[in-house]
Amino acid sequence: MQKTSTNQIRHILLIQFLATIVISVILLVFDRVYFWSALTGGLTATLSNAYFAWRVFIKSQETEAEKILVSYYGAEVSKIILTVMLFTAAIVMIKPLSMITLISVYFFNQFIPALVSLVLPDNSVIRS
Repeated sequence: MQKTSTNQIRHILLIQFLATIVISVILLVFDRVYFWSALTGGLTATLSNAYFAWRVFIKSQETEAEKILVSYYGAEVSKIILTVMLFTAAIVMIKPLSMITLISVYFFNQFIPALVSLVLPDNSVIRS
């Protein structure tokens, strides 16, 4: 069984945050609406993933398979609720807002963990 190290999780979250900042600053050259939309979409993805990681990998230390599964499902449902709340707040509070930019940066950040796991060395994964 493989466990993801908290170091690897921190790296992924940091890369998500930095990607959000870089994309937002690049889009600031074009328009402030794109900047705020990209920043909001990226931070929504990063914050919801950080919450999921905290609930599953850092906070809980269960060893029984059933408890681990319950922890994962609970964390995923909570992550979805948090994501919906953050998107709702962004749509209500940020005017004007580019929905295409918001959603695009959000989805880009969702693919970062898969991309990073291809690049990170194998020694960042703990085998037990």
